[in-house]
Amino acid sequence: MADRRRFPWWTTLALAAPLAGAAGFLYARSRLNDEQVPQSVFLPGVGPGVTVLAIWAHPDDEITCAGTLARLAKSGARIVLLYLTRGEAAQDTGYDRDELARIRIEEARAAGRLLGAVHTEVLDFPDGGLWTLKPEEAKAAIRDAIGRHRPQVLISFDEKVGFYGHPDHVKTGVWVREVFEDAPAEGAWPRLLYQVTLPRALVRLALKLVSAFREHYPRDPARGLPPPELAVNIASQAAVKRALLDVHASQRAIIADVQPGYDKVPAWLYYRLFDREYFVSHRRR
Repeated sequence: MADRRRFPWWTTLALAAPLAGAAGFLYARSRLNDEQVPQSVFLPGVGPGVTVLAIWAHPDDEITCAGTLARLAKSGARIVLLYLTRGEAAQDTGYDRDELARIRIEEARAAGRLLGAVHTEVLDFPDGGLWTLKPEEAKAAIRDAIGRHRPQVLISFDEKVGFYGHPDHVKTGVWVREVFEDAPAEGAWPRLLYQVTLPRALVRLALKLVSAFREHYPRDPARGLPPPELAVNIASQAAVKRALLDVHASQRAIIADVQPGYDKVPAWLYYRLFDREYFVSHRRR
């Protein structure tokens, strides 16, 4: 005879609640990410011994792909971080420009150590004023770094909006792309350029939650970020990425804006929801 005993209602509820929560979590993650973009745990073309030069406008810009950089370093790639400015123009930090520059240089070096970079370099072009430079001056500095470190791969911003529209980011993306394309007739030169980007679902969320996106990001989607071609799963690097946010202590308010809720949710959960970093790639012609 079949056992007709029934579970108490609270037992059924206790069993159903985690399942409902898991289903809701998976649904939310699928809505935020572009499931059509191929996922990997590494960047194609980057393996042990490959040198990657990541070029940014400011210390803390590496947060955009910190999980990927950490994974690559752990796999044996040589990561070099280059910042064009010291980040001295950041607002509402409580420091004057000289003191803030000193602090942010130290934060950049600490970020490099945390991510496993073999070298971290901070230049002193004017923060907030990259548009005032003669392009050749900035591009000469980028070429010099390429000549010294001989990377096979570059990582930087896109040249359209610089992730969310910051003018320094845009200039950095433009110069890196131009230097990448303008290879010398002889000698080694990077063969791949990866640019950080986001899928449309995350852009829509950022426009709702992140003031930097609302202030700077183009309203016309055609003028926005390039569509991603690949995504690197960074869930295993949750602790590293979360620790990196604390490294940039002088920028806590800004980070809280661009990474909403990061300090309210455990890292393992936060980076299960936001578990991918997106890229578009360029191969040198």
